[in-house]
Amino acid sequence: MIVKDSEKASHISRGLVLLMATVCGFTVANVYLNQTLLVSMSTSFHVSAASIGIIATLAQIGYALGNLLIVPLGDIFERKKMILFLLFAICIVLALNALSINKTWMMVTSLVLGIVTVVPQIIVPLAANIASDHSRGKVLGNVAIGLVCGILGARLVSGFIDVHFGWRMVYWTSAVATLFMILLVYVYFPRSKGGNATSYKHLLMSLGPLFIKERVLQKACVSQGMMFASFSAFWTTLVFLLHTHPYSYGSDMVGVIGLVGIAGAFATPIIGRLIDTKGAKFASLLCMSVSLLAFIGLIRGGYGLPGLILGALLITVGTQANQVACQFTIFQLGEEKRSRLSGLYMVSTFLGGSLGSYMGLLAWSKWEWHGVCAIAILMIVISCCSLISINIPKKTIGNFTNKKGSNM
Repeated sequence: MIVKDSEKASHISRGLVLLMATVCGFTVANVYLNQTLLVSMSTSFHVSAASIGIIATLAQIGYALGNLLIVPLGDIFERKKMILFLLFAICIVLALNALSINKTWMMVTSLVLGIVTVVPQIIVPLAANIASDHSRGKVLGNVAIGLVCGILGARLVSGFIDVHFGWRMVYWTSAVATLFMILLVYVYFPRSKGGNATSYKHLLMSLGPLFIKERVLQKACVSQGMMFASFSAFWTTLVFLLHTHPYSYGSDMVGVIGLVGIAGAFATPIIGRLIDTKGAKFASLLCMSVSLLAFIGLIRGGYGLPGLILGALLITVGTQANQVACQFTIFQLGEEKRSRLSGLYMVSTFLGGSLGSYMGLLAWSKWEWHGVCAIAILMIVISCCSLISINIPKKTIGNFTNKKGSNM
């Protein structure tokens, strides 16, 4: 079956939605597998913890580049073939990661892995294309949950495998899982071809002027970029905190705490009801304030497991809420340019994530956990200031949020 962008399918099965969410989760996880492995990698390559942190940063920079350079191709080429090609490329790069003999090798392969791991940002438009009008928001929301579960679940799986089998086995396991995903995509994914006849060069050349023109897009990019930066600073440095006194835990404990963070992915319906009554800006600022207070509490509470777990949950919820509001505002700017708007938005989000990883590790190397919390607090304050200046319609966004959910 070939589904054109101009056509609207009447039905999309729950099984296909689940498969799309699963593929999204498995692929985006590859960007975050390294965050719980940094300590083990630093030991293998005989480098400092602060030095090895560049690997996490490069993976997210690569993901941002992939969103900028590869995702727009979904408006030109057949998406199923693109997904299969990228999944095959992911398998090869994962194997190269597992075979790394030094930090430089790992830096290069991590950057490339991030570039080719943009499969979720191709699946989401595919899901929107084959869903009917009345179910599109629900479908996109369910597919997007896979992204959050993949981001946080990666830490659980990679940490467990690292402790018991070593960090290289994490990449071999992911490569085998990706091969299985290739088979499922080949058998069950429908074909889809966009109707945009614009050249790839024209698409890329239009991104800069679009970003300069749309002030709402600029503010939304800064807001979510900074929120995701604080999110990444927390999760990237958590493994170092848990290896020190008073914890002395292994990498697998980061994954266990990540399970608590996954619960935050399912807070969208609650946030949606708050948006219905008080407005999106109020709900988002409230949740961002909760995230801010969480980091303030973590300055001291981070040295106790209950406080650390509570902080992980609140930080995830705060980032999730801001994601909903910012995405809605940019989608209001015009249907004909949503792919480019979404691409620019995701670039800024993951550039923010890479900045957060880098700044978090830098703060840890100089001031340890107190420094991480301080830099995260600063990032959230910047995000709040940017969001305050965005005008978000109160009623419309509430209805949208209940349908769509998150797309992080």
